[in-house]
Amino acid sequence: MPIYNKNAELVEQIVDGELVVLDQESGQIHQFNATASEIWTCLNGKTTTDEIISHIAEHYGIDLDVAKKDVELTLQQLQEQNLIKV
Repeated sequence: MPIYNKNAELVEQIVDGELVVLDQESGQIHQFNATASEIWTCLNGKTTTDEIISHIAEHYGIDLDVAKKDVELTLQQLQEQNLIKV
C-alpha cells in the first residue's frame, strides 16, 4: 500500500478543538472532522495505508473493512485537494 506525505505548503492549527489546514498555495482552508484529523496525524511519510487502516480500526473499535473504506475515501479526497501526495 502507498505511503502518503503532506503537502509542504500547508499550515496546520487546532481551532476550537478541530484541525484546520491552510493551503498557502491555493489560499483554501480545510476543516477536518475527527476521523479525518486522526488519519491526518498518521501521515508522516513513513506510515503505510495498511497501518493507518489498522490504527483507525483500533482507535474507533470498528471492523477493518469499515476502516479501510473510510481511510481510502479520506485519502482520495485529500489527494484530490492536493493536500497529500504519494
